[in-house]
Amino acid sequence: MNVKKIVGLSLVASVFLYANDVYKLDEVVTIGTKTASSVSDLPMQVAVIGAEDIQNSGASNVGEILNSEGSIYLQTSGSNGATMSIRGMAHGDTLYLIDGKRVTGEFSKTYELDRIPASMIERIEIVKGSSSLLYGSDAMGGVINIITKKPQESFGGDVTLTHGKNKNGADLFVYGSKDKTSYRLYSSYLKRDAFRKKQNTDVKVMQAGAETSPSALIGGGNWATLRTNLSDSYQVNQDYQDELKLKSIGGGITHLVNDYFKIDFDMSYLKEDKKSEYISNSYASNYIQGGNKIMTRYMPAEQTDDNKRITLGSGLTWNPNDNLELRYNISYSKYEKDRKVYTPLWAELGYTSKEASLSGLNLSTIKHINNDFLATYSIDENNRVLTGLDYRITDVKSTAYNVDDRKYKAIFAQHEYRPLEKLNLVYGARYDKDTIGDGETSFSLGGTYDIASNSKLKANYSQGFRTPDDRELYVDQTNPNGRKMLGATVIDTTAGKTTTWDLKPETSETVELGFITKGDIWSFDVTAFKTDIKDRISQMTKGVGATQYQTFENVSKSEIKGYESSFAVSPRDDFMAKVTYSDIDAKNKTDNKKITGTPENLASLTLSYFPRGDIELRSITKYVGKQTNSDDEKIGGFSLTNVKVVYSNAFKNTDLFAGVDNVFGKTIPDDLGAIEKSNYYVGMKYKF
Repeated sequence: MNVKKIVGLSLVASVFLYANDVYKLDEVVTIGTKTASSVSDLPMQVAVIGAEDIQNSGASNVGEILNSEGSIYLQTSGSNGATMSIRGMAHGDTLYLIDGKRVTGEFSKTYELDRIPASMIERIEIVKGSSSLLYGSDAMGGVINIITKKPQESFGGDVTLTHGKNKNGADLFVYGSKDKTSYRLYSSYLKRDAFRKKQNTDVKVMQAGAETSPSALIGGGNWATLRTNLSDSYQVNQDYQDELKLKSIGGGITHLVNDYFKIDFDMSYLKEDKKSEYISNSYASNYIQGGNKIMTRYMPAEQTDDNKRITLGSGLTWNPNDNLELRYNISYSKYEKDRKVYTPLWAELGYTSKEASLSGLNLSTIKHINNDFLATYSIDENNRVLTGLDYRITDVKSTAYNVDDRKYKAIFAQHEYRPLEKLNLVYGARYDKDTIGDGETSFSLGGTYDIASNSKLKANYSQGFRTPDDRELYVDQTNPNGRKMLGATVIDTTAGKTTTWDLKPETSETVELGFITKGDIWSFDVTAFKTDIKDRISQMTKGVGATQYQTFENVSKSEIKGYESSFAVSPRDDFMAKVTYSDIDAKNKTDNKKITGTPENLASLTLSYFPRGDIELRSITKYVGKQTNSDDEKIGGFSLTNVKVVYSNAFKNTDLFAGVDNVFGKTIPDDLGAIEKSNYYVGMKYKF
């Protein structure tokens, strides 16, 4: 399905469409200003994925939920986790929060979307565009705040069981309260099979600096052994989705000391096992020539990841009077990673066992301590001031690098002011400083204006930044593809890196203008945006052949501009739908080329029909437009449709559901990998 078809469908559907977002223009969120505010009063663009949308999405984790959001591009095909883009920004530009607290793990963030189970999520709030004023570094492209389910006054909960073509899952949620203390507990288990295809690989051996087929190797000794041991070509597995086993448990307690003072405590534990098979770019044999191991290219490899994370947090909230709220949060997380890479052709490469062929070892322990203090003072009904302090410590011990603790400090202030009945302003400033560089100052100014009782204009200017992370500065390891990865401050003459350099923080400026309006049965919004990025940190490949290495440099300026819109309407109670469309023009200003991996447009159509009150039929069609690959070649667009049926209270306190993802069995362009055709699932949810 192409864009014209999507737009055509939207025009037809506009006569009788709806999505739950009709009422979301007035939904109260905290993500945009860290205070309770209506979505329609926020100058920045905020999207909300509510409880009903999550329940009816058929999703197992937060990544699958976000993939149903029309303006988000999620690239899930690949053996190293999913990547996500908001308005054409890079995956690392988005900050993930759970109940307002930073999510910690790999610096690349590629695994986080698989790790957070859908069963624990009440709703998701998304800020599109820079939010560095309130959240500091890593929020240059947006913020995703995952709000977990909260306890009710009485005891209750639910159990969900899911079986699918490639996954099985079980989820438990329990809540309750007694007197002034409430509690919640969740547990989740997911087992997902790998999605793989057979692929031929033409193995090469590096001889005299050239890639050589094993049968063409010249000479005796080790060259003759490799010539005998190795075939020129193998048929191997190429994984486009990891094999995954994920277990998580968590919970929280809230105690009201009195009418003015509240204490929160929460904890979570995650255990993740991943396995993938792929073709490695470079792999060392166990045969020595000239004092060095003979290198091979395009070898089959297996990667295993054993990851664990524990998180503890506590918060204090004090309301000394009706106008003032003081809040302090502290959290601690410990993330342990154990990654190993082997080759199934270990004997052919001269190793005595599979374990002896170990390559790309990554043993890491990353600890984070986050402190934040917020003071919210309502001067009157038209004035609200927010001030805050942040203090974070990151400690990394790793086979990839080992550096001293890194500390981050920040102070910020924000003023929400309504000088006129129809005008609402939000503005503020922030200063950040960490132990490796100069301080960064961020400003933001925005407002909304009521042009009619049901229509608003929005305008917002925001600055953002992202400081270089430890991986970009200090990493010194061989990655799973067999290439050396060297941080900007690392020297490795054997790999060809003989100099170091400083990495500057990335900075951005975003301007957006929007219009929203609604009626009794419909809503419409459109936003135009432009983001300029300076000192973009890019991963670069240097060197030639088997001596190539990857490093990080400030190499470019970028400009991303476009618009996004949505339309929804509901003429009757039994039919609901939503249409979204985004147009994105993302260019590297250094060479005036398109930014790779950024679709030129996105579109979606969500339809929901209730043939009777307890049965819902839902479909989501999403179109991803053309994009450019790393060779500056065009990649075609594609569309996928997911369908689901939900039978509420099919029998006592039990919902039944079933669905098919990619129901029409479409494929995606080869450059983007591969996805499964017609991936079904069924399940039940028991409520008590």
